[in-house]
Amino acid sequence: MRTRRIPTLDDLYVENKKVFLRADMNVPVGDNGEIMDNEKIKQAAKTLKELIERRAAVVIGTHQGRPGSSDFITTEPHAAELSKELGIEVEYIDGVFSSEVRSRIKGMKSGEVLMLENLRFTAEENIEGDPKDLIKTHLVHRLAPLFDAYVNDAFQAAHRSQPSLVAFPYLLPSAAGRNMQRMLNEMLELDSVKGRRVLILGGAKIQDKLKVMVHSVRNGKAAEVLTGGLVGMLLALAAGHKLDGKMKKMKDLDLLIPAAKEILSEASGRILYPVDFLVKREDGGLENRPVYAIPENSEIVDIGVGTIELYKERLKDADIAIANGPMGIFEKPESRRGTLEIVDAMEKFAKISVLCGGHLSAAADMVGAKGSRIYTAGGAVMYGLAGLPLPAVDALRESLAR
Repeated sequence: MRTRRIPTLDDLYVENKKVFLRADMNVPVGDNGEIMDNEKIKQAAKTLKELIERRAAVVIGTHQGRPGSSDFITTEPHAAELSKELGIEVEYIDGVFSSEVRSRIKGMKSGEVLMLENLRFTAEENIEGDPKDLIKTHLVHRLAPLFDAYVNDAFQAAHRSQPSLVAFPYLLPSAAGRNMQRMLNEMLELDSVKGRRVLILGGAKIQDKLKVMVHSVRNGKAAEVLTGGLVGMLLALAAGHKLDGKMKKMKDLDLLIPAAKEILSEASGRILYPVDFLVKREDGGLENRPVYAIPENSEIVDIGVGTIELYKERLKDADIAIANGPMGIFEKPESRRGTLEIVDAMEKFAKISVLCGGHLSAAADMVGAKGSRIYTAGGAVMYGLAGLPLPAVDALRESLAR
């Protein structure tokens, strides 16, 4: 990871100023839109408390879910949860940069806190691009003139290059929030660990995981990569195995397969995919099947028992093991075994165990893993430790040169 200094709250004058705080309160939500886990909200509250104590008027921007997902909801419940956490009113406003929103921001007084609507309800916030282009978006053009300073505390989204994350540091005095500052220090500490590093990549978001895998292997950031979930299924397909029909519907599969084949060939023996899977038959029954004999009409729901034992062996001499994403469909009890056993093995066998993301945090609780480092930031941690760019952090660094 890059070590060049970034500005922190210690460098920023916010007394009696209006501050735009970009937080990450993208939380798990239930079927009725209720917040299921408020850990990210608690993290954001630490920086917010400091800004309030320093008499700033603070406007909070966060995203929740992504277009088309079941958790793509309003931030109104986030404002209510944050109000309880702080013991003061956090006012929710139904909009991002409408005339009503801008008028309310202009009239804010020191110590007041305002929560904007889900930033991704604005189409521009779903764009990733060069900060110089994102500065020109309506979101940034309308909001930036209303503020005296910008604070980015959304480390969990630091690997994204979206308007609210990378554009404001080029226009306003800016700093990292306390959560961002803490996480960057911890990433530097983890990155300095010498010895054998094993990555465990599961879950979905295959494009991101494949990028981390390729970069880690090519740049000496991982001795070995163990895979499960859709990532493991992709590699099994790339190796020539026939799997269930779900994979055929995967977006950009025709582009992902060649990339997966290339890295499997390039890093032969260093990237492992499952040797067997737990599958659900058409009649609903579950059975363990080798990777070369997956029934066409079955559904893969977890890694198999052979893979679990193989991965345990590979973890026994790890100086540091870093995992992101479950090995199977973690939401269902019958397909959690792979994830739970790998998390337990990391705790027992690796000198340092690092668990990234909500699924693995839950798995750690289930198996009683007390010695692992657990982070809600999945993608950002993996990007940082793989040596990939963190655009939101780079933007804060650049703000020092303004």
